[in-house]
Order: sequence, then structure tokens, then C-alpha cells
Amino acid sequence: MRIIATSLICSTLLVSGCSSVSYDTAHKLRINGDVVTVQCESSMSTVTEHEKLKWGRNIATPILTVATVGLAPIIIGANAALDYVDRKNASNMLESCGKNPLNEEQILADVGTNAMVNVALGAVDVGGVLSPVSSNAAN
Repeated sequence: MRIIATSLICSTLLVSGCSSVSYDTAHKLRINGDVVTVQCESSMSTVTEHEKLKWGRNIATPILTVATVGLAPIIIGANAALDYVDRKNASNMLESCGKNPLNEEQILADVGTNAMVNVALGAVDVGGVLSPVSSNAAN
């Protein structure tokens, strides 16, 4: 039963097209025409790595959770750390592009919320982004 539930959640994640907060922030900055300086463009050079990490997490987390139930705390901790790094990178991008950075307390609250959701769902990141540039607890 757990394998079926994990498969359904994993399929939903892949179809929903969830992406990293860094990617969504860069996309919004480009759409709004906010990428006007070399420093701003340079700050976006890490977006590809964050996007790869996010997709890797989306695929590996459910598989590792089912395969190694005892490692769930480690998986949740690793996901929380990568989530924080992604959000902090998005905040740095905003600042490099002359925008207000994300609030550190909100970043930590969102990472904590995501970790709790991961615990509740068996360490499966629910993905999805509510607002491309603001920090959010749904990613």
C-alpha cells in the first residue's frame, strides 16, 4: 500500500512540474526585465544546479524512503538543508538584482514547514510553488 501511495505522489510531482525556488525567482526576474546588470546575471549562474538538485530530490526521496525506512530522519535532514540552500540562493539573486532579499526568518519557517510536511508524508516533498519570488512553504 505504501509503495502505491508513494508512486502516486511521485507521479503527481513529475506531472506538476515543481521547480526550485532559485529557478522560479530567476524566471520571474527575467520576465519582469529585472536582469539588467552583470552582477544580477552572474548571480543566476547557480540556477541549473539548484534545479537539478530539486529534480533529483523529487525522484530519489520517495524511492529512498520506501527502500530504507530507517533512514527517513537523514533524508528529511538532507532535504531541509538543500531546501534552505535553494531559498538562500534565491534571496541572494534578488539582492544582486536590486530587489529586497527574502526574510531569513521566513526562509527558516518555510524550511521547517516543509520538513514537517515531509515527516507527515513519509519524507516526500510535495513540491509546487505558490509565488515565484516570495518564499513559500509549498516548495
